This record gives sequence, C-alpha cells and structure tokens, in this order.
Amino acid sequence: MHSIQELAALASSQLNQVQAQAGQSQAGQVRGGWEAEPRSGPLPGPGGFGGGAVFNRGYDTRGMSSNPLDALGEDVAGAAISAAMGFAARAISRRVERTMTERVMPTLQARQQTVLQAQMEIAQRHPDLCACMTDKVIFLAGGSRVLPMPNLMTVTVEQADQMVAQLRDT
Repeated sequence: MHSIQELAALASSQLNQVQAQAGQSQAGQVRGGWEAEPRSGPLPGPGGFGGGAVFNRGYDTRGMSSNPLDALGEDVAGAAISAAMGFAARAISRRVERTMTERVMPTLQARQQTVLQAQMEIAQRHPDLCACMTDKVIFLAGGSRVLPMPNLMTVTVEQADQMVAQLRDT
C-alpha cells in the first residue's frame, strides 16, 4: 500500500531527473560511436576501404580484361562508391539525431513534466488517497470503498477529483 504522498515524492524525483536531463541534452555533449562527427583519415578496415570488401566477388570474369589496371580501377571505383554511401549515411544519421534532439525530446520531456506536475497536484489536493499496487486499486485512508487503479500517466486533476468524490459517497 502506498499513500499518494509517496507517489508524489516519486513524481517529484522523476521531474527533477527530467529537468536535469533536459539541461544536459542542451549542454552539447561530446558524442562517440555512430553519433560522432566524421574524422579525416582512412576509413576503418583492411586497406582503408570500409570493411575491406572484395570487389568483383560473384561476377563472371570470363571474357573480361586480364589487365590488372582494370581490376584496380574497379576497386577504386567501388571504394569511392562505398565512401560516398558512408558520407550520405552519416549525414542522414546526423539529421535524424538533430531532429530527435531539437524536436522530439523536448516534446516528450514537456509531456512528462506535465504528467508529473499533475500527479503532484493530485497528491496535494487529496493527501488521504492511497493505492494498493498489488490489487491495483485506489482508496481513501480509513475508507471502505475501492476503485480500480487508473493509469497514473493519464489521470487529470479533474478525474482524480471525481474518483475521490466517488470514494467518499456512502
């Protein structure tokens, strides 16, 4: 059994974490891995060509020139295409990351803050409201009536007022 005050304390803690995360994401962190900015120098892999792919694998080479310069030209062309695809992929991933950072995350954080603030206001208005997580019911301290526990992420203050009124009716 938990009092609404305990749930409000948890909501307050979560709200502080959300606000701290919002400050960190806007501070411009150093990123690594796939989020890192591209660097100059050879590409990773054997020979500096991505994963060291062997070009012409699977092709029928009968009737093709046996001139090693032709094969070298095909390998260079393949490496150039691989490098261009890598740059395009990094540009796309940076754009997606920027959209997530600038648009999606602030929207989600604002929604979470709204929900947590509503939970704290409910706790202030109805300090005698309790919840049993095991049985998934809510009730008033000292009362004998119970209601099914709603999804706490979607309950508005007005809905909480209505539930408390139902619990107080005899």
